[in-house]
Amino acid sequence: MMSILHLFSMVLLFVAFLPQKYEGCKNCYTTKEINDGVSQARKLLLVAPSLKKNDTSLSDKITFLDVHMTLASMEVRSSIPKLLGQAYALNGGPDDVAYFAAHASIPGKPYNEYFGIVATIDVYGHNIRHGQMSASSVMVANLGDGSKETYNSIRVGWMVSPELYGDSYAHFYTHWNGDGYGRKGCYNMECPGFQLEQGSKVAPGAIITKAPTTGGSHHTITVKLFKERSSKNWWVYYGMDNDTPTAVGYYPGNLFAGLAEKASGIAFGGESRARRSLPTPPMGSGFLPSPSAASMANLQFVDQDGQSIPISSDLPVIADKPKCYYVSPIVGAKFFFGGPAGCF
Repeated sequence: MMSILHLFSMVLLFVAFLPQKYEGCKNCYTTKEINDGVSQARKLLLVAPSLKKNDTSLSDKITFLDVHMTLASMEVRSSIPKLLGQAYALNGGPDDVAYFAAHASIPGKPYNEYFGIVATIDVYGHNIRHGQMSASSVMVANLGDGSKETYNSIRVGWMVSPELYGDSYAHFYTHWNGDGYGRKGCYNMECPGFQLEQGSKVAPGAIITKAPTTGGSHHTITVKLFKERSSKNWWVYYGMDNDTPTAVGYYPGNLFAGLAEKASGIAFGGESRARRSLPTPPMGSGFLPSPSAASMANLQFVDQDGQSIPISSDLPVIADKPKCYYVSPIVGAKFFFGGPAGCF
């Protein structure tokens, strides 16, 4: 029978040799390619029915958990864009198509658990119409046991969405999900969940800027999303331009299952959505990664003790259409992202 060590090695090979279809798109995979890799890895697991979580024949470094997390590292690359797409489809119809260009962690890289994230995000207004959406955000997520219903997430950032807000201005937004984008969760304060801090100068859904901008001058927002150790609540802090971020409010820990303890993954970047009958909107500033593109800077993890740690190394890329929307590598806790309108 195939040894556990050999099985683990074969699963690692499927991760290492997932196709890289687009030139210059390192660690970038299509959903079909990811799903094919996951399917083949699962077939490998089936040939070892004796694989047990308490298998004492394994070394300290090669365990059942290692194999599970390696498989999960492939699944998270497909689950994040799928679940983000479902989130934006909440405000659209079956003909909406979502696109993403983001950096995301995978289990164990760089960490197995996260307790928050900080970023300073360039904000751009776009003159778009109903059926189109453009946004940028940071996200913390807990993948649960791998089933859709146990997936929890929180996202914070800015968004232009005529359908959600009734205008084409850039708005500060939050979103929470307690059951894989089923019935638990909503944007801003559209349902019970987010608790606004008394005296907060801003609330989720507030307008950041009314001026459409493309490159050139723009606003920035600094957002901090972190879990308070004592209460298990997830706090949202916000600051505009050079203002020090202050408390906006929090999501009670009891809204969530896994996120009540920690996040198992993070992601940050740009998103866009459009009806199939409409051209795709711009993402970020409307430019592909370059000095003219939108950026996220001051990127930091938050550890269990509330300490912020700069993100100094690059992370895997999720990009559905990298020729239209993409991200640059993370260098010095900063990267560029975005893409032009009308790519599709």
